[in-house]
Amino acid sequence: ADAYLAIVARRRVVEANVRARDLARAYFELASELERQGRGSRLDRLRAQLILSSDETVIEAVRMAVYRAQEALGVLLAADGPVDAAEEPTFALPPESARSSEPSLLLQSRTDLRLFSAEGSLAERVLDDSAKDRLPFFEGLFQPRTTYPGQFFSPRNSWQLVLQVSVPLWDSGQRAGQRLERRAAVDLSRATLDGAVRAVASDLRTAREAVASAERALVSARAAAGQSREVVDIIAISVRAGGATNIEVIDAERRARDADTAAAIAEDTLRRARLDLLTALGLFPR
Repeated sequence: ADAYLAIVARRRVVEANVRARDLARAYFELASELERQGRGSRLDRLRAQLILSSDETVIEAVRMAVYRAQEALGVLLAADGPVDAAEEPTFALPPESARSSEPSLLLQSRTDLRLFSAEGSLAERVLDDSAKDRLPFFEGLFQPRTTYPGQFFSPRNSWQLVLQVSVPLWDSGQRAGQRLERRAAVDLSRATLDGAVRAVASDLRTAREAVASAERALVSARAAAGQSREVVDIIAISVRAGGATNIEVIDAERRARDADTAAAIAEDTLRRARLDLLTALGLFPR
C-alpha cells in the first residue's frame, strides 16, 4: 500500500511540475515575442528560458522518482518489471456507527484483539480445570509380544495388559503452585487485552483526527493552488499590457508550482490518513 501510494503522490508532483513547465514555456514565448517587437529585452527572455530549463530538469527528476516507486512496487508484487498504479485509491470510510471505539465492535474487526481475547478465554478455561488435578487418573498399558523362533515352554504370540489407578493425596504443593501460575496467566492475558484495547482506541482517535485535519488542509491547499494560478494569469495579462515586470512573473510561477506541489502532498497525506484509519479499524487489508 505504501509503494502504491508513493506512485500516486509522485505522479501528482509530476503533473504540478508539468503545469509549471507549460507556464514557463508560455512566458518564454511571450518574452521572445516582446523582444522581437522591441518592447522587451534579451535579459527578460533569458530569465524566462532559465525558468523553462529549470522546470525541465525538475520534471526529469520527479519522473525518475515515479519510475523508482514503480520498480519498488514491482519487486513487492514479484513482477518482472515496474508496476504502475492503475488508479487512485478511494479508501472509503465506513459509516460513523461502524467507526465506534467500543471494545465489542473492535473485537469483531481487529484480528489481534480477537487473538488476545481467545488467549484470555483459554487461560480461564485452564484455570477452571485446576480442580480436576485432584481427581484420580486411570492408566492402561497393552504390550503384544511375539517370540521367534517359538520356545517350548512359552507361546509364540502373547500379550500383556496392565491397568493402574492413581489417587493423588499429597504433592508437596505442586498443584497449588500450578493454580497460582494459571491465575497469573489469566491476569496477564486480561491486562494484555485491556492494554491492546486502549492502544487501539487511542490509535482510532488519532487516526480520525488526522483524517479531519488532512481534509481541512487539503481544502486550503487546493484553494491556494487555484488562487496562485489566477495570479499567474493576471500577471501574464499585465505583462502584455506593460503593467508588470518579469520578476513578478517568475515569482508568481514559482509560487504556483509550490502551491500545486503542496496540494499534491496534502492529497497524499489525506490518503495515508484514511489508510491508517482503516488499518486501525481492522478493515484493511480485507
